[in-house]
Amino acid sequence: MSQITRRMRQVHNVLALVVGAQVLLWIVSGLFFTLFPIETIRGEPLRAAVEETLVPPEGGWLVPSEISAGASRVTLKPWLGRAVYVVEAEGETRMLDAATGEVLSPLDEAAARAVAEHGWAGQGALQTASLIAKAPSESGRSGQLMWRVEFDGADKATLWITPDTGEVRAVRTGLWRTYDLLWGLHIMDWSARETFTTWWIKAMAFGALAMTLAGIWLLVGRVKGGRLLR
Repeated sequence: MSQITRRMRQVHNVLALVVGAQVLLWIVSGLFFTLFPIETIRGEPLRAAVEETLVPPEGGWLVPSEISAGASRVTLKPWLGRAVYVVEAEGETRMLDAATGEVLSPLDEAAARAVAEHGWAGQGALQTASLIAKAPSESGRSGQLMWRVEFDGADKATLWITPDTGEVRAVRTGLWRTYDLLWGLHIMDWSARETFTTWWIKAMAFGALAMTLAGIWLLVGRVKGGRLLR
């Protein structure tokens, strides 16, 4: 056996161990991704299909200009049986009753629970509601103030609710957390789990290429030496 062939075999064996472990993770995580629809992972079946129409009261709604001084954006939307304005101005977001101008945000616990119950379609009862000063990344607004509402039962889930706009930002289940963990392992971004162009995955791709080329070298050597089946 030539020195080059010996080196190629050593390189191939070492890379097979290192790259092979990541390839196994790719296969396992990829298989998991195919087993569940992404809508199920995101908890969409647990969200109530709420259809609300905006019906002006007898006195009408406030004119947006009356509440939008200095605002960059004003949005009218239905919320818990009433119409509200969401006003964005100078990095701050407020929600006001469109008929009375009453400020409704930030939500208190009772309002957060009402939003959660209103948007829940799963099998389970609301257990706790906690105001989290710095919400984790799973909330969809990492590091910001968020309500965390827990449901327990057949469909155990966490609802993350925005205190400024009064909406269910995310529905998280054990299935979603498993998916999130495997996604981080799949793209080799173990912290943010967002970037699939990390140096780790590039190095692993290069290693896989080197392992393949070394394997081809060894295969060609065996063919030339008449040892393909031995």
